[in-house]
Amino acid sequence: MRVLVIGAGMYVTGRKGTGTGTILSSLAETSKTLKIDEVVVVARHRGNRAVVEDAVGRINKTIGSDLDVGYETIGGNAGKGIRALCRKARFDCAIVSVPDHLHFAYADEILKQGMHCLVVKPLVPTLAEAKKLVHAQERMGLLGVVEFHKRFDETNLYIKKALAEKKIGKLLYITVDYSQKITIPVQVFRGWAERTNIFQYLGVHYVDLIYFLTGYKPFKAMAVGTDGILKRKGIGTYDSVHATITWVNPADPKDWFLSQFSTNWIDPACTSAMSDQKYKIIGTRGRIECDQKNRGVELVRENQGVQAVNPYFSEVLPGPDGALRFGGYGHESINLFLRDVQDLKTGNATVRSLEPCRPTFRQSMVSTAVVEAVNRSLRGKSNWVKIHAAF
Repeated sequence: MRVLVIGAGMYVTGRKGTGTGTILSSLAETSKTLKIDEVVVVARHRGNRAVVEDAVGRINKTIGSDLDVGYETIGGNAGKGIRALCRKARFDCAIVSVPDHLHFAYADEILKQGMHCLVVKPLVPTLAEAKKLVHAQERMGLLGVVEFHKRFDETNLYIKKALAEKKIGKLLYITVDYSQKITIPVQVFRGWAERTNIFQYLGVHYVDLIYFLTGYKPFKAMAVGTDGILKRKGIGTYDSVHATITWVNPADPKDWFLSQFSTNWIDPACTSAMSDQKYKIIGTRGRIECDQKNRGVELVRENQGVQAVNPYFSEVLPGPDGALRFGGYGHESINLFLRDVQDLKTGNATVRSLEPCRPTFRQSMVSTAVVEAVNRSLRGKSNWVKIHAAF
């Protein structure tokens, strides 16, 4: 298998002191059980070559893998760059990890080149773009999925089962509190932070999760944004976005519930985790509370303060044989995509058989429609925006 990776940022390489990243480390771990002949990372700046080589060296050394990773520089035209690359080599699949506003151009060209495609969240900012990608993916008979790794968190899977068993009765409302360190917009994503907002970039995870947990569809949304801190630092985007969404049971329009989101990316840099995330689900016969930051592990170091550790997302841990391996639901999301691509190649799966049980482009139209509605509400003085979409 030959894999193309678009982007060389934090999630790919773990740059700017954020660790080993998730994408390259997942590819390295998968390569120990699934033959990956080569990975090629492409980005716009030549200086990224050293970043990629350093990341691959650290990862291979840590887990004893031998992942072969090359690097190519492409220009600003996504279509032209991918076409030129594909004239030189054939790839089985591609992983897109670039700023939100570039997702469509790269994913569209990848599909045109006949590659299965995984895109980091959000799929795209607009429903029109999402529909075009779904049409292209289905017309070409390719797998298109979004890296919504919260679907693989065992905590969330437990909650999905509890809801399916009606343990808390009829759903009434869900609240989500989700925030990140201010270093994300100010340092890590400074070059493009003002092209997105915290709800679109991060809150979309929980939009998809609510859809995954309940099966309900969004009906309308409204949002309010606050600003000031980031704008004073020269970044023209909201400090926080607060959204309200109504969800309707597709089988019974009279059955609906409310979700309320409070999202920000201005937490102090000294806070104990990159993300602070909690949600509550209230029903007529009970409630579920889920703290997804405090997983019961706390690390205190002399010069680095307190860290709330989540070993279940992305961590290198010893396996049964004592050898280190990358594991967690963040890696499982990427590893499953690669295994699906292999099964599609060997005929052990079809794109149609994977559609109901993967965060596909078609399923991701739900979260895209909410993102678009929230963005329209923010631009329209916090008015309610109906979501008219055939998912």
